[in-house]
Amino acid sequence: MKELFKKNRPLIGTGIFSTDQFLAKRIFDCEPDWLWICLEHSPWTFESIAPIVIQARSRNIMPIVRVGWNEPDLIKRAYDTGAYGVMVPQVETASEVEKAVKFARYPPLGNRGIAPWFASHLDLTLEEVFELDRKENLLLIQMESLTALSNIDEILAVDGYDILIVGPTDLSASMGIHGDIHNQKIVDIMENVVEKAKKAGKVLGSTFSGPDKCEKWINAGYQFMNIADPLSLGTEKLKQEITKLKNLEFNYH
Repeated sequence: MKELFKKNRPLIGTGIFSTDQFLAKRIFDCEPDWLWICLEHSPWTFESIAPIVIQARSRNIMPIVRVGWNEPDLIKRAYDTGAYGVMVPQVETASEVEKAVKFARYPPLGNRGIAPWFASHLDLTLEEVFELDRKENLLLIQMESLTALSNIDEILAVDGYDILIVGPTDLSASMGIHGDIHNQKIVDIMENVVEKAKKAGKVLGSTFSGPDKCEKWINAGYQFMNIADPLSLGTEKLKQEITKLKNLEFNYH
């Protein structure tokens, strides 16, 4: 999958609003490159997301699990559940990034323990797990505050992670403009990070609900883009169709 980063196209993901496996299948049928599974803000557990993670891998879709915090047990369990990549929120300094790398990587790059629960479900040997981990596993770091922005050069200089995710909503809150994610101040920050990430060899990502905003930031240099979420997109289309049908002239007599 990492080979996709070298191709001249974005990697498009979407979120999931339920742990129902049927709903997950319908999302997978839309053929996203990756799936954003959030354990930071949802009531879900590793146990409840495990079937979806395995299902995603079997469909050649990358399950990306955002954990609740930069803690070794959370990061380790996310990978062991089968996460293709782990997203760590609210990272603000280079030292915090270095900790995340240690928690995420097997020795000698890190100190993550070895017990991949998902392997037996996918008929993988331990040797195959190690090979996949070296070649494929992703570590994503979220930049979500002015403190992180002030340390961005040092954060980008850390080796061992793959993608920097700029989180516009929490970033807006740290600036005192809660939820105003299209504010020019946010736009300026996101634009300025592009060249810095490119020089550091890091892939940039973000998340927006509108397809037009996703397209805008992909064109600006954000290759790893989440369009959120399937429920909102689907119900918006349903609402449009219901309204259109309601407005049809009815002359059945």
